[in-house]
Amino acid sequence: MESNLFLLKNEKAFAGGTFDNVSYIDGALRLDQSAGRYVQAGCYTSQELAAPAFGALVASWNAATPRGTASEAFVRVWVGGAWSAWMSYGKWSPFLRRASMPVRHEESDNAYLDTDVVRVRAPGGATAFQLRIRLYANDARVTPAVFLLAAAVRPLQWSREKGEAIQRRVIPIPAYSQSIRNPRIGSVICSPTTIAMLMNRWGEDLLPEEVAHANYDYTYTGNGNWSFTAAIAGSYGYECFVAFADIAELKKEIKSGFACGVSVHYADTSEHADAHSLPLVEGTTGTTEGHLMVVRGFETDEDGTEYVLCNDSYAKSDADAERRYRLEQFDRAWDGVAYFIHGKDGARACAAPERMTGELRKTQFSGQYALYLHGERHSLPTDFCERDGLCTGTVCYTVQDGHAYATTAHKHFYYTDVTPTGNILLDTAIPAGTRITVYLIGELGHMIVADLTV
Repeated sequence: MESNLFLLKNEKAFAGGTFDNVSYIDGALRLDQSAGRYVQAGCYTSQELAAPAFGALVASWNAATPRGTASEAFVRVWVGGAWSAWMSYGKWSPFLRRASMPVRHEESDNAYLDTDVVRVRAPGGATAFQLRIRLYANDARVTPAVFLLAAAVRPLQWSREKGEAIQRRVIPIPAYSQSIRNPRIGSVICSPTTIAMLMNRWGEDLLPEEVAHANYDYTYTGNGNWSFTAAIAGSYGYECFVAFADIAELKKEIKSGFACGVSVHYADTSEHADAHSLPLVEGTTGTTEGHLMVVRGFETDEDGTEYVLCNDSYAKSDADAERRYRLEQFDRAWDGVAYFIHGKDGARACAAPERMTGELRKTQFSGQYALYLHGERHSLPTDFCERDGLCTGTVCYTVQDGHAYATTAHKHFYYTDVTPTGNILLDTAIPAGTRITVYLIGELGHMIVADLTV
């Protein structure tokens, strides 16, 4: 079968396309310069790419988009003997309030973009596509840099292979439970928790909430936009893209030393499976109609039974998140969507959500501490954590307890809020002399960290 994954990530791959006010320089698409200043907008359009007849397509990209810049990916498909309209994934940058395009389509449309997936309605599917990415800058001194454009299609005729059994191969990945994270969003951040685990394996030290606020989609009103999640990893310098894959491809990734994220749906008991029409996966800790988790390895028992080793954030604790599921059951629960992440390229420019160091000082109000940045008082908005029913920020802290933790996210977190006076509220029962670290994560994923001895 023809490949169903298309990656544009080097000069040769991009060369077949059309360049408009952009050039491929130093390993990335960048805006052209004139008299030492970058132009404000440019566009790259790939050549027409033939594919096996497909019913769905998902695009992803990796880019460094510094403050004052953005990128916007588009796709169109050849279906029913004609090209569809160009479909936009929305402007994207860690410095923007990111939003996909509203899902709007006519019943007569042969294809439409459903947040992050192109749905093809026409019998026989689509047989080709093109990718396009626009680059924007409102500061002539900086340019976005696009390192990767990717598209994966789900073929109409897709024979998913399982590959040969692996005796045992495990990738060490930190395991996190989403259930113990910010109570306002913990139940819905499986995707950012998954990508946080995958990036922290490579040496990052990110909090799941940090990634969650950074990849939130204000149109979708959630963290489930696969393309945005891959883009966040790209902003830290990682090669990360969305794929339609099979078990054989997951095994290939694991053999190569790469853990990956997968989209699943399952029930934990036969009764729940029957009640919700979901596949049974024994050993899971609940029932879900849509969930993301990490695949970190495979192993085979002496009787030949194959298992997949996962970090499943649906678990109730970090320690319980490392799970082992029967491969046969997992295969029925997995819909074929995967995040592939291939480590950090040190040659790439990065433009990830920013971290700043702040200072907290006591106020005249019991348990309230004022935030200072660069020596100046910074009053926080009273709706920092929640606005119009949406969680727009996270305020939390950890207590120094003398233990060593593999990552910061493994520590025990206490979640708090902003007071009506714009201060940070801390528990008055914390013993005097206790050393704590406070984390303030804004709605774009940018974070302020402050140490304090109460």
